[in-house]
Amino acid sequence: MEMTDDEYQELAELDRVRAGNPVLDAWLQIQQQEFPAWAQQHDGDWDFTPASLERVEVLVRSRYAGSDQAWDERGSDFLQTAAWYVGEIHNRTCGTQWQFHPDSADADPAVWPFVTVPFDRLFDFEDEDGIESDARPLYTPVNRLCGILDAGGGSLVADLDIHTPAQ
Repeated sequence: MEMTDDEYQELAELDRVRAGNPVLDAWLQIQQQEFPAWAQQHDGDWDFTPASLERVEVLVRSRYAGSDQAWDERGSDFLQTAAWYVGEIHNRTCGTQWQFHPDSADADPAVWPFVTVPFDRLFDFEDEDGIESDARPLYTPVNRLCGILDAGGGSLVADLDIHTPAQ
């Protein structure tokens, strides 16, 4: 898809707004503060490595009877901190960054922070249908934590591959 300078500037501004705002900053700060207690409560080696994603998945599966229960509780402290941890692994492993549009704070149904590759990698990802000018993958950890409980829900470790552009 051919993009004008104005469209590019609009996308750059949207990226800037989503990547740095008080709503996202507050959420990140809360999760960072909650993480040490969360990690202690859920014994394990929480070292921010891809291998630890399997432990997160086991923990989520042991806590919820199914995805409906997890979706109902996706705003809980447990899932929000687990989501932050999963997103941090993506950031540290794949070079992604947290984003959240401040206008999403009051959305119904709730919208949650996500990770995506930085804006300077915009053109690494192409929309196969040629519709979207920004085809970077948006990965919402709390939604994935709920989704892994579905039949055929995949795995958190395999999710890391979405940040690699198709060749």
